[in-house]
Amino acid sequence: MKYTSIFFVGLLVILGCSNAQTSDKEPRLTISGKVENPQQQGVITLNEIQRSSVVPVDTIELNSDNTYSFKFYGEPGFYQLNFYGIQAVTVILENSNLTVNVDGSDPRGFYEVSGSMEIDQIKKYNADQAAEFGAKEQELNDKYVAAKQAGDEASASAVQQEYMDLLKDKEKLTIATIKEVGPNLVSFQLLSGLDKDRNVDFIDSMAQILNKKYPDKFFIQDLVDQMQIAKKTAVGKVAPEIALPTPEGNILKLSSLRGQVVLVDFWAQWCKPCRMENPNVVAAYKKYHDKGFTVYGVSLDRTKEKWVQAIEEDGLTWNQVSDLKYFNSEAAREYGVDAIPFSILLDRNGVVVAKNLRGAALDKELDKLFAAEGK
Repeated sequence: MKYTSIFFVGLLVILGCSNAQTSDKEPRLTISGKVENPQQQGVITLNEIQRSSVVPVDTIELNSDNTYSFKFYGEPGFYQLNFYGIQAVTVILENSNLTVNVDGSDPRGFYEVSGSMEIDQIKKYNADQAAEFGAKEQELNDKYVAAKQAGDEASASAVQQEYMDLLKDKEKLTIATIKEVGPNLVSFQLLSGLDKDRNVDFIDSMAQILNKKYPDKFFIQDLVDQMQIAKKTAVGKVAPEIALPTPEGNILKLSSLRGQVVLVDFWAQWCKPCRMENPNVVAAYKKYHDKGFTVYGVSLDRTKEKWVQAIEEDGLTWNQVSDLKYFNSEAAREYGVDAIPFSILLDRNGVVVAKNLRGAALDKELDKLFAAEGK
């Protein structure tokens, strides 16, 4: 889980698509617009966004009346309009014309996009999200900030859990919109806002459909690959094996802990959110260890010295392993870990029960598991 804020940043995407016919002799669509208050001379560049770079597709100069127009002959995908190298606007191009207006005096602010029914759908989606959840999000944000400023970690953790519950409600609206829009690049962008663990079957199904429609798009193939990993670690599945060295150099298999309830905890010495969460894990370990709970810590550190130092500083008395390969760790790749802290809770049979439980949520789930055992 990426640690930027406890709140999901709203969808900011602009797009265009329709059922218009295309041919080799005619442009797929036209992109036009106006630059208000242009600040300098230069060119407007249309770039295609690729996996690790942007590739120029076309360039054009601004007309004397500050307007511009591109004829686009390429394939559907994610593109970027770059104005003089100081302002960039991302667009999704399918088949319908787009109008993109910008203000040269506000290169990091104003832009306006229009041109398709799908744009209106996205605007409606964003408006519906704001109307239904905006006030509650602000309320939770204020409560979270106040709790952190007061040093009240318990209250801050409780607010985070409230927000996780709110996210589930927001995802219902997102899924409904995806079903309404259908399989196109708009629905792909909306899919990126869904939690892959909570919605693994739905996202996987949509990814397969999108991959058939856009078989040459790397970003869709990446999603297909991500979902193959997510399915391996989905709730109800037996967790994949991990076999990595302990600080002493001994290989410790995750499967060797069968018979206990295990928290597989990906963390690192350099990860501040991980270190902030460690006291909660320590408390859970002390409370439930005698009932059969343990932790299998997987460090994404690069150096043994810092890893061991953090173990000692945070009082982590449970099993720890690492191949010291950062996010290139074999275990991180197998579990699809691209941000930490990341954790998976396993029952005594090694079956995934829950993911990314924090603070009070972890305590609540452990209490439920052991209560079911009569402990």
